Amino acid sequence: MRVLFTTTPAPGHFHPLLPLASAARAAGHEVAFATGRPMSDLAEAMGFRTFEAGLSRDGDQDAEFLELKKSARGLPPTGIEMDRIAIARVLYGVRTRRMVPDLLALARTWRPDVVVRDSYEVGGAVAAECLGVPHAALDTTPLYDMSPLRGDIQRELDQAREEAGLAPDPEQRMLHRHLHLCCAPPSYLPSGRSRPATLRALRPMPFDRADGEELPDWVRWLPDRPLVYVTFGTITNRWVPGAFPGLFSAVLRAFEDEPVNVVATVDRDSDPADLGPQPPHIRVERYIPQSLLLPLCAAAVTHGGFNTVVGAFDAGIPQIVVPFLGDHPYNARRCAELGLARVVDPAELTTEAVREAVREVMTAPEYRAGAQRMRAELRELPGPREAVGLLERLAAGKGLEDHM
Repeated sequence: MRVLFTTTPAPGHFHPLLPLASAARAAGHEVAFATGRPMSDLAEAMGFRTFEAGLSRDGDQDAEFLELKKSARGLPPTGIEMDRIAIARVLYGVRTRRMVPDLLALARTWRPDVVVRDSYEVGGAVAAECLGVPHAALDTTPLYDMSPLRGDIQRELDQAREEAGLAPDPEQRMLHRHLHLCCAPPSYLPSGRSRPATLRALRPMPFDRADGEELPDWVRWLPDRPLVYVTFGTITNRWVPGAFPGLFSAVLRAFEDEPVNVVATVDRDSDPADLGPQPPHIRVERYIPQSLLLPLCAAAVTHGGFNTVVGAFDAGIPQIVVPFLGDHPYNARRCAELGLARVVDPAELTTEAVREAVREVMTAPEYRAGAQRMRAELRELPGPREAVGLLERLAAGKGLEDHM
């Protein structure tokens, strides 16, 4: 079986696919990645056959992409206007339309039997339907409510499908036609919201060490007191004006006189020096794999991205969520509803508000108990090997009935 993985060229989209790709390769299947730089370089460095496809993370100076990014400046970081640009017009729009021709070209020499994509990389679905092969999506934002964007997304999908020679898909069935994998604890998904019939729950597959990163030695020699992790993820600093260094600095100041150790990461493209000097108990790095760091922590201050939120669940630790864009507010709201986190609105963020929230989640036992409940649910879900079995069924033309 040949499996082609397609992904948006950003770590939060690329990393969740890697354990599944590795499991498929371990099962003896041919596996390849198609994505833009820098993720194409990382996939190749990990030994996967790799095709550079679509726009790079920074857009390759594509005029439409740059104009959309420019139009997002000055918009509130959360809300329909930002999401209309960042999600509908960029991800479902220009990135999809630039991806499809490259995928169809590579299929002339390396035709896949099944395509697996991150849920925001839609070019893989369009190309798969052109080729007549089944496709699967790994949902990286299962709580995000797309309904306010449905009309905008429909326009972008109509254009992409028309350019590819496909008929319209007014019900948007393409997005979950064959298999929709979701790495969330069952109780985390709100009841009452419709889910595709092809949805299958999957244990989270943390992978954030594409460059072989290890935990820095100095982490093991930190003073004997609680450790708090601080991150705004890999997208926020690039898309949200004022998030870095401004709001990030305000969060760090909350810990200046607290009896904790703090490790903060700012993303490979941001400079820790922009935050200025920090006291000895606060360390700021560009990148540390959170899969290695979170299990050592007592709490985490996060942006509410799904991968990070679930990573904290997997470590069994409470969170303080500062939501910015996309699915962040939905994850923040759900974590608060379930007693897993305190939420600090970025529009109202102050050093004092963060400090008070951190103290609460670290001292009130119900927050940790809730996180550990989520961890127990995660451990009961099927893993990557079972998911590979589903891909094998799709490639063989079989359905999903009675599986997972």
